[in-house]
Amino acid sequence: MGKTYILVVAGIFIAKMLGFFRDIVFASVFGASVYTDMYFQIFGLVNLLFTGIGVALSTLVIKNINKIKADNKKAQKEYVSCFITKTVVISSLVMFTLYLVSGHLVRILLPGLDVHFYNTASTLMHIMLPSLVFVLVAYVISGVLQNTGAFFITSIVSLPFNIAIIGSLMFENINIVAVSIVTTLGWFLHILIQLPSFYKKGFRLFTFNLKSSAYGGNGEIIYIFISNMMFQLLFTIDKAFASIEKGAASTLNYSSNLFITISSIFVVAMSNVIFPSISRFYEENKMDYVKNLVQYIIKMMFAIFIPFILVVCCFGKNIISLLYERGEFTSQLTSTTATLFAIYTFGFLGYICQELFNKVLYLDGKYKYTVAGSMAVVISKPFINIIAIAFGGVYALAISTTSLLCIYAVNVFIALKKVMGSYINKELILDLAKILASSAASLLVFFVIKAFLPIFAEGKLSFVVGIAVCGAIYLSLLHIFGVLKKLLKYRK
Repeated sequence: MGKTYILVVAGIFIAKMLGFFRDIVFASVFGASVYTDMYFQIFGLVNLLFTGIGVALSTLVIKNINKIKADNKKAQKEYVSCFITKTVVISSLVMFTLYLVSGHLVRILLPGLDVHFYNTASTLMHIMLPSLVFVLVAYVISGVLQNTGAFFITSIVSLPFNIAIIGSLMFENINIVAVSIVTTLGWFLHILIQLPSFYKKGFRLFTFNLKSSAYGGNGEIIYIFISNMMFQLLFTIDKAFASIEKGAASTLNYSSNLFITISSIFVVAMSNVIFPSISRFYEENKMDYVKNLVQYIIKMMFAIFIPFILVVCCFGKNIISLLYERGEFTSQLTSTTATLFAIYTFGFLGYICQELFNKVLYLDGKYKYTVAGSMAVVISKPFINIIAIAFGGVYALAISTTSLLCIYAVNVFIALKKVMGSYINKELILDLAKILASSAASLLVFFVIKAFLPIFAEGKLSFVVGIAVCGAIYLSLLHIFGVLKKLLKYRK
């Protein structure tokens, strides 16, 4: 499983880097204008709302497939076809409804838009609305494939999307409407790239037998959607409050986006690989296996994020400078962004709980912990921000977000015990102690390098050598302690 996880991480990393390159090419072609504002605001609706629903559907389809006995493959395949058919029908109806109110959506998303650009914005909205159907179907197919062990194809699902957009940007005099068309087609490519594996596994997209209760009862899809939106909404609220201070919203945007981009590579990969197994074992009432997998997740995530925090704290300024410090992005902005980046990384437990451990609670129907916890955090955030921005500025906003994420994590860890009993044992504590000791040793090496070879700690590019040396010490100690072998050679 450890090696499978690394493979999926590699796939997601490649897709993310291509997406990053796509943004660079886009910026070079269009720069920053009213047209890019329109595109990104409408594209943001797809990214935040549509993909949020898609993740919820993916989680639900995995959960419900595993309620069907593993030896009844025919019933599982019929359920998947029913689930996808209902998804297409319902999402199409919603899409047509959105077409009817598209004018109001444009005004909500772009309240300050000049009236002369209204028709163009409406055109972009009309072009991108079919993405709703494509995104939801693509996420459902991904969930089904992950449940069958087809992990790599789902990790690179966005490659054709990014390639198509980059290709369109290579045409001379390309306009924003044409790019929007390619963007919508790109979302359809998310489906297309997965279809060969989907059909090879014996699944089919559609059925006329719609008797199955595809979405379960008691509004599960709504509960999962609400629980999955907390992390993104916290950053959105922070950016809104920071906008009163010149440049603050931009630094928050750079730091939060960088944190999400990097951390999501590891967390999403872990969710894709582990959750289908946890779901299956839970439905088979093999709680010891579920507990074992949760312990593995905790160890793997700590082994990744503790050194990640140290890298950001020790080399964050170097990283931000290398990525952003050019033109109007001054050294002062670098320093502010690096500090915010470091603050946000300490909230990693909240992100892991939302993307990983929440799903364990979904299996047992413990939605009150995830929904009530998420709503309490999101509703309280604006009131906390009013005080934070007044007394501590943008740094206080970030600290309050990190604090809320940590509180939410405690809530989830307590709830997990109600699902599977005590899961913190002597072996887990010992392995976490070894991870912390290895991290502490690598931090000590950093201080030695900074004292005697500062070029490798503070240089514009040479700091990479410092990271490599500290990383080598960390991995060597994990190997000596026997933790690395447990993580890489773990068997389900």
